[in-house]
Amino acid sequence: MILRRLVMLLLAGGAIASPYVGIVPGWTPALATAVALNALALIGLNLIFGVVGMLAFGQAAFMALPAYGAGVLQHAGMPLAAALVLGLAATVATARIVGSLFARLPGVFLAVGTLGFGFVVEGLARAFPAWTGGASGLVFPSGRAIGRDLWYGIAVASLAIGLASYSWHVRGAVWRRLRTIRHDELAAAVLGIDTAREKARQFTIGSSYAAVGGLLLAYYVGVLVPEDAGVNRSLEQVGTVLMGGLGFLLGPLVGAALVRWLFVVAGYGARYELLIYGVVFLGVVIYARDGMMGWLIGAWQRVAPPPRRRSIPAVAPSRERVATKRSGVCLEVRGIAKRFGGVQALADIDFEVRAGEIFAMVGPNGAGKSTLFNIISGIEAPSAGTILLDGRDVTGLAIDRRAPFIGRSFQVARLVPELTAIANLMVRLDQIMPERPEAEREAIALAQLGSFGLAALADQPVRTLSLGQHKLIDLARAAAGDPPLVLLDEPAVGLAADELLHLAELLETLRSRGSAVLIVEHNIEFVAGIAERGIVLDSGKVIALGGIRDILADERVNAAYFGALA
Repeated sequence: MILRRLVMLLLAGGAIASPYVGIVPGWTPALATAVALNALALIGLNLIFGVVGMLAFGQAAFMALPAYGAGVLQHAGMPLAAALVLGLAATVATARIVGSLFARLPGVFLAVGTLGFGFVVEGLARAFPAWTGGASGLVFPSGRAIGRDLWYGIAVASLAIGLASYSWHVRGAVWRRLRTIRHDELAAAVLGIDTAREKARQFTIGSSYAAVGGLLLAYYVGVLVPEDAGVNRSLEQVGTVLMGGLGFLLGPLVGAALVRWLFVVAGYGARYELLIYGVVFLGVVIYARDGMMGWLIGAWQRVAPPPRRRSIPAVAPSRERVATKRSGVCLEVRGIAKRFGGVQALADIDFEVRAGEIFAMVGPNGAGKSTLFNIISGIEAPSAGTILLDGRDVTGLAIDRRAPFIGRSFQVARLVPELTAIANLMVRLDQIMPERPEAEREAIALAQLGSFGLAALADQPVRTLSLGQHKLIDLARAAAGDPPLVLLDEPAVGLAADELLHLAELLETLRSRGSAVLIVEHNIEFVAGIAERGIVLDSGKVIALGGIRDILADERVNAAYFGALA
């Protein structure tokens, strides 16, 4: 570890000194300063796009806004320090508003929204030349007066602070939360993450990096033109982050250095500039989709010895589990109805599930089971009726706020492939017990995996595991933290015979802990063997309710369910 840190310090020192050595053609202190300040700004886009997965096309606008604001205020007679602070503050406030508006938009709409914001900022810069300098640009004479070497020192120090703050921010629970949002926003919400709020927060933080980097860059260059806030510059930044490596700590620096250096090289033959850019971008897309940093790290991992896996006990100490024995009615569904336009999906659904009970919901395809499941978990709102949990009305409660009380699995396990099994469990624990230290949440997650017979998989990335293991991990995650109600959506699908036996044992474990288990399942033999009571739906209505063997023997159930399967 000490040797590794020493090597990293030597490499960092060599990189800082490299502009003064002259080994690389065109790599001068002036170019290195511009690279460092651009990389500082791109840390924000790396967070927004590379980590959270929000494709934003307006980050150049957030680089230009504080500079325009500070420049206009300074030209109006305000002291430099006050102008800089106000310019930055106004930009961060604007980013918060834009993030709150656009972060709720899915995929392409977010991209188009931020694209429009970039057009607006560039248009404003052109529309008011008396303030902004128009096409000729806004001049910052005070910036160039401090000298080349001091600027380089400022740029290196600012970049170092930016990288350190990014590394501190994107770690632990935040890293797991953001990767879950990137992979699957619905699963993230079910786990207790307020996705819209979190995306707006990260958009604001990322735009703050862009604001600081853009402000310093404008004062260093000495002039700011409308094109610096425009869409073309934003597209160039997206390409730069892609080239460096999305989500990697040094991705923005590597990408900015490569693009800026190529610009200098192309300057010796300007007609080849677009050709060089095109060849490099195509090369990255085809041969290094994780960017230069991904390629370098992948090459290192192929030759470096594999990391030692930690020793994990089969079952963590029992003191790590905090379970409460429950009794009485847990879930009450009263008069639930749901309409989609003119279609009545559910009508007057009534039933209850007691603590420590496995309750089955069955019925033919299209009976309304998934719709009712989604209403209980908060994914959809009912048209009428009430959902009570431990006597509390949760009908209007947001999906993410139900997570401490309801754990849910999915028919197709919605795990984050790049995270390990234990990290996927910890995403839920991060939300429902954020006050506990990281080490304690990890111990609880290990205990949960151990009790489900999955401890040996704790440190393995989910993408390397089988479908059956995915289902069991998803079940373990839904039950993590011992919620009063666990909703299981066809947990037996895709499981082999031995895995079904193991699943039955796990459900019995949940029941013994006092959790109410509501299960939707098509495997009738499996349901008959594990459930005590159940409900049968057909065409959105209840046709049977009671003991599981009684309802399965009901003639109406045989006609509706088994007739539909015939």
